[in-house]
Amino acid sequence: MTKRQRGFTVPELLISVAIIGIIVSFLGTAVYQILTVTEYGSDKMIALHELQNAAHWVSSDGQMAKTATGGSELVLTLPDDSTITYAVATGTTELHRSDNTGAELTLARNITDLNFSVADRIITMNITSAPQGRPNITEEGTYKVCLRPTEGE
Repeated sequence: MTKRQRGFTVPELLISVAIIGIIVSFLGTAVYQILTVTEYGSDKMIALHELQNAAHWVSSDGQMAKTATGGSELVLTLPDDSTITYAVATGTTELHRSDNTGAELTLARNITDLNFSVADRIITMNITSAPQGRPNITEEGTYKVCLRPTEGE
């Protein structure tokens, strides 16, 4: 070999490969964290949105209702004696709002626990949402709604 032929020595190549490996591993970890945190945040927002949507509808209807009965489902009786029912559909995790005309609206999905109680003209809704496939993400909420004042109050 002459002095004009130059190249990399084995130690130089090993050091270069090691440095590139460290850089790639840090970049890979950063990309993984960005994707994981974004997905986690998105799932948390979905669960929270489900609770807020349910609370909005129960609040809106509850403030118009003259009476209510609670338990695993909520039945509101409006001033015109029509009824609105909130319940998780059998065999699903969907919260439905239905009225006595048969109209039905899906308010929330991924509802894993729901309970209504009525005391002193206040409806208390305890609700839990957990997106499917993400067992470490749950959102729980307790919402209170005052029924419409009765005549004489």
